[in-house]
Amino acid sequence: MNTSGFKIPLLAGIMIATVPTLAAASMAEPAIPAGWKLLSSVQGDLNRDGQADLVRVIEEDNPANHLKNDGLGQSVLNINPRRLQVFLQQNGAYQPVLNTDRFLPSENNADSHCLADPLQEGGEVAVKNGLLHIQLHYWLSCGSWYVTHNAYTFRYQDGRFRLIGWDSSSFHRASGERSEYSHNYLTGKRKAVTGLNEFEPNARPKTRWTRLSGPQVWYLDALEPNQLSVE
Repeated sequence: MNTSGFKIPLLAGIMIATVPTLAAASMAEPAIPAGWKLLSSVQGDLNRDGQADLVRVIEEDNPANHLKNDGLGQSVLNINPRRLQVFLQQNGAYQPVLNTDRFLPSENNADSHCLADPLQEGGEVAVKNGLLHIQLHYWLSCGSWYVTHNAYTFRYQDGRFRLIGWDSSSFHRASGERSEYSHNYLTGKRKAVTGLNEFEPNARPKTRWTRLSGPQVWYLDALEPNQLSVE
């Protein structure tokens, strides 16, 4: 998949602190639930105590969620749900602090057969600078020329993961038109850059700063990606 030139804006105004060297985790990882499989796992300090915490993505392994597709796209659609798990390293063991099936999309979509896996095809779950980062990349092989990249940043506070920043970029593969939006839920500000074009080096983009409207406090355990809108 070619995403050359597709840029992801930085979160506006969010200060990133330097994280000290982590203490290695030597304890066994929590067992994967029966009927599920591990897709990925990363470690990093999420509560700034100098210890390596654990973030996992697991997927249900249920053959009933493999749907036959006779139309465009893949011949078999995997709609098994995915679960995001976070464990903090405390007192020599991993303590669960997040276990949600709401946020991560499945590999395929029963309503959009041509959509590539948003998590594996350009997306990721990572821990950087003490923050939890989730990127979801939406690219379709048929039905739409648009490519959309969403980057979410969460901070662990008061026992939950609060959304502190959301960047969304949209690119039209035929026209080259591109727009970028950055939402800072700590400052309450929104940056919109429109008029960009991948094929027009002399394009004159416009930047506009506004105050965020609507709810400004979101938590990962109660959030679904389609609850947020750049409009």
